[in-house]
Amino acid sequence: MNLAARALPAAALLASMAALAGAAPADDGVSLRKVDGKVAFGERPTERVWSIGAVNSDKIMKLLLRSERFEDERKSLEESAKGKDEEFRRRFQELEAKYKDIDPKAPEFEQGRAEVEGFFKEVEAWRKETAERMSKLQAEQIEKAYREMTAAVDVVCERLKVDIVLRFVPTAQPFDSAAPADAMLQVQVRTFLRYPEQIDLTPELLKELSLKDE
Repeated sequence: MNLAARALPAAALLASMAALAGAAPADDGVSLRKVDGKVAFGERPTERVWSIGAVNSDKIMKLLLRSERFEDERKSLEESAKGKDEEFRRRFQELEAKYKDIDPKAPEFEQGRAEVEGFFKEVEAWRKETAERMSKLQAEQIEKAYREMTAAVDVVCERLKVDIVLRFVPTAQPFDSAAPADAMLQVQVRTFLRYPEQIDLTPELLKELSLKDE
């Protein structure tokens, strides 16, 4: 097979791409040129050849959130909650010792019941507040980790000259699910069904963020 015959399919493919993009190919095929450092096959900004990469964002996010600085923030809040919990435990023991033998017909019975009910309302309010604080902290950490990941993606892409980066979960990664809905979610987050390993930028991102792969 001569060189002209081997080149024919590529020329035909480029002509088809131009037709789909709305560009009329010249008689000898599509006219390719360089625009802003990209190979262009048409006049519109979208008619460019873009370099594509992919990142296992699930792995990166989990590793970031497990890092020492994020864990220290959560532990600080947990330790504060633990100290308050110990205080409540001590106060409950005092109330129990104070009122456990009281006669329901005694004048101070209603006062004791009101004090105990007030105590449990205080505990409930504190637990709700603590849960909200923890939830807020976790939400803030997720956004912070996401911003760090995207900033690192920018650095890696500048170095490797990559234009577009998609998030993905490897098809070979085991499902972590015990219900049909969870299993279906595992399917939905796997963006690619097939992909060349060369577009996976996850190892480069791990290096940039100084994260150890598990």
